[in-house]
Amino acid sequence: MALERDSRKSRRFGIAGLSKGHGVIPTGVQSAGPERFGNVGHCSRALFRFSPRSPRKSGLSPWPEQARRDEGLFGNRSRRLGSRCAPAVHTPFPLWRLSVDDTRGSDAFFGSHPPTGSVPVGGRPVRRVLMSARVLAAVVLGFWIVVATSPLAAERPPVLDPAPGPTQKPYSPADDQVVEVTPPPFIWVPAAKGTVYALQVSSSSDFSAEKTRTFSQLRRSVFVPRETLPPGRWFWRYGIETSGKTVFGRTRSFVVPDGARPFPFPDWDQVVSRIPRSRPRLFFPGQRLEQVRQWARGALKSAVDAMAASCARHVGEELVAEPGYQPKGPEFGPWAVRVMRTTRPPMDIMEQCALAYLLTGNARLGQEAKRRLLHFFSWDPEGPTSFFAYDEPPMWMMMRGTRAYDWTFDLFTANERAKIEANMRVRAAQFLKRLEQLPFESSPYDSHAGRLPGFLGESALAFIHEWPEARQWLDYATLLYFTSYPAWGGDDGGWQEGPSYWGAYMQFALHYVVALREAAGVDLMQKPFFRNTPYYGLYTATPYHQHSPFGDNQASEPRGLGRLMYVFSTLTQNPYFRWYAEEAKATVGADALSLATYDPKLKSRSPRELPPARAFPSVGLASFHTALGDRQKDVSFLFRSSPYGGVSHGHADQNAYVIEAFGRGLAIATGYYPWYGSPHHDQWTRATKAVNSVLVDGQGQVQRRWGAGGRLVAMESVDGYDYVEGEAASAYAGRLDRFRRRVVHVRPGIFVMWDDLQAPRPAQFQWLLHAYHRVGIEEGKPILRVRNSPAAMDVHVLLPESLRIAQTDRYEPEPEATAGNWTNTWHVTASTAAPASRAQFLSVFLVHREGEDERLPGVKLERGTSAVGVKLVGRDGSWDVVAFRTDRDAAKAACAGIQSDAEVFAEGKDHDGRTIRRFEFSP
Repeated sequence: MALERDSRKSRRFGIAGLSKGHGVIPTGVQSAGPERFGNVGHCSRALFRFSPRSPRKSGLSPWPEQARRDEGLFGNRSRRLGSRCAPAVHTPFPLWRLSVDDTRGSDAFFGSHPPTGSVPVGGRPVRRVLMSARVLAAVVLGFWIVVATSPLAAERPPVLDPAPGPTQKPYSPADDQVVEVTPPPFIWVPAAKGTVYALQVSSSSDFSAEKTRTFSQLRRSVFVPRETLPPGRWFWRYGIETSGKTVFGRTRSFVVPDGARPFPFPDWDQVVSRIPRSRPRLFFPGQRLEQVRQWARGALKSAVDAMAASCARHVGEELVAEPGYQPKGPEFGPWAVRVMRTTRPPMDIMEQCALAYLLTGNARLGQEAKRRLLHFFSWDPEGPTSFFAYDEPPMWMMMRGTRAYDWTFDLFTANERAKIEANMRVRAAQFLKRLEQLPFESSPYDSHAGRLPGFLGESALAFIHEWPEARQWLDYATLLYFTSYPAWGGDDGGWQEGPSYWGAYMQFALHYVVALREAAGVDLMQKPFFRNTPYYGLYTATPYHQHSPFGDNQASEPRGLGRLMYVFSTLTQNPYFRWYAEEAKATVGADALSLATYDPKLKSRSPRELPPARAFPSVGLASFHTALGDRQKDVSFLFRSSPYGGVSHGHADQNAYVIEAFGRGLAIATGYYPWYGSPHHDQWTRATKAVNSVLVDGQGQVQRRWGAGGRLVAMESVDGYDYVEGEAASAYAGRLDRFRRRVVHVRPGIFVMWDDLQAPRPAQFQWLLHAYHRVGIEEGKPILRVRNSPAAMDVHVLLPESLRIAQTDRYEPEPEATAGNWTNTWHVTASTAAPASRAQFLSVFLVHREGEDERLPGVKLERGTSAVGVKLVGRDGSWDVVAFRTDRDAAKAACAGIQSDAEVFAEGKDHDGRTIRRFEFSP
């Protein structure tokens, strides 16, 4: 996984900014997070429908429609390398009377304008402005000192129930939410640091004493009770304890249904007493170790022997030296890739040698693990590998080292233990410090910080009986998993950053989930996200797919997720996830996670039994399949319109889609991931031009800006049809007022797409299609022929009737050398001929096997009354009409003899004219 280095690192404000003639006053600093969703509604007649007026059954509350005026490049908190910066809302201020307020704030620090000491004509010297600012600051400071120390200040009521900021977790449970677990986690917007809270949960809206549970002296803005709540409607509110009394905020209600899973917070007195004092404590405590050793000598012997043999080849090899401090500027990316590629592998071998020693007793491998532990944990925890210098090496070191030390503990002298543990203790404390800086419980939108709760939790389990603070760490890490984790998905199990990063971060998370379960009996798998997220892998990264959209490292095949899905299959006892592991030919038994979850009794089952379509509304994803689980027959369509937009490891790919068939990609997402923010990654891979979406005057969606996202308006499945609709105008920074993409899947494998675009001023629109191989373009016909044997697809672009179509196989810019062996892909652009304020594209995708063109239906454009559509005529005389309303004010619409008052409608008839299926949709 390539390094994430955010170019939005916050900087101290100094003369470097002033020298460019423009400055920035930060008015709010928060960690990165998505803009808030519109309401996500309940199921309606099919899988999902989302409506702004429908009751909520999601764990997400509404997000205000806020447009960020800038990308949030600045923050007033100094940040260290390797972690995400906190974006800030900022207000430009003039340095001269005649200011350049229209200059982008980012230019103040990252622009290319040469510094100058001159003052514009009519301007005022900077020094006078600075003096005036100092005087003004002194006056303001004095005023607030007087106010703060006055008797009235102590009587000011606390601010309760503020709207969540764009980077804060919403209130949970949301009003009228139907929760899946009891008790649900309670989350509210934090007040100032040091605030003491109270929480009340009641079965009565008036919070009468006999029906109310009150929890006081809470130091964090999240809480989970230790007792379950019985089924019924419940009410909750939080308060702030001040001046000897508690002031409560507004009341919210939620419903605990029959069958809600018990998920109370652990009683740590009981939990800690169950954690053995002997070692190992991680993954294989007590009698569990002997069971795993039996498997290592029996059913898993080949995998364990292969791991031990691999380790033996590395015994005694020279170890990488401690890295120096990171360079600044463009040298950072390549340097960071080198550091990761030279430090991670020897640390991986350290853990593997320790595991082989634990399982087999091989003393040579145990001593090799010890040698590496002594080497890596001699690196200065406050030096170049401090978390706050460069976070990748210390996270990897602790992830591998904590386990390796626990499994080889008996090989160390008391003096050696003291040195290693002192180093680990400092590093774990740095993890805690970073989590509390955010704070993660309310502002978790920092990609790298998403690893830290698990790493901190494993450290706590390993040293729970030696370090007094380890109990606090264990409590905090577990609380984060119960409440705010993850940042990049919701209860439905979706993931914003794409399958590759999902796989990596689930590996990080599940190590703690499994370690806590084995050592203490606490089962985090009851959390809705963890139970549902394997379906994200199954539906969007099916093991026979050729690539892994949408997100960084999308060029990789998803088969590498097989071992992770094996672990999920055991933890959930789900046979469909076990099928995934087997289909991906996952190796089990050569790592701690699959050993700890080895379960030969669970048998796989084909997912063909599952619904063919599934939505993940929290991240704006919808997935259609024609034969999920059957590589030879399956055609899949994946659509994304994410409320997160292109932040973190996501891309500017709202209202984009991909199509795969029979294990081969047809309409694909393109680009590579040399390192985070490399020129190719920044200018191609995460840009709209790399995916199957739309450009406006050659410009795509805004990258990495909160609020520049999309919205999954609807997803439905009825007999014979699937439907998805997305809206993505907000991703274009004012270049579009509307970008509504509607797709009807006429099963099996025909997709009819309607794009309705409205711009505030005349523009030319570019409709994009990407493929692995050169696309055939019919001369004089709007037909594109995509081939990737054995799969094929004919694309009829019916509207607009006048298009300029071109294609290229060049990336701009090309991938850097660190991307490895990369290949060109092909990029088709269908551009409108003349500028206009509105454009509508109607296209039909006919997916089939090579050589079976004669089976394809005929495609005919149909213009109706207040509607336009397509008629698909089968070789046997059967036909389908799919139509889209063009006049939203008309009472009725008609197309090809079919009338409807819906926005989208479709009807299929057999060769005798009998209706065999029908679909209608209106928002």
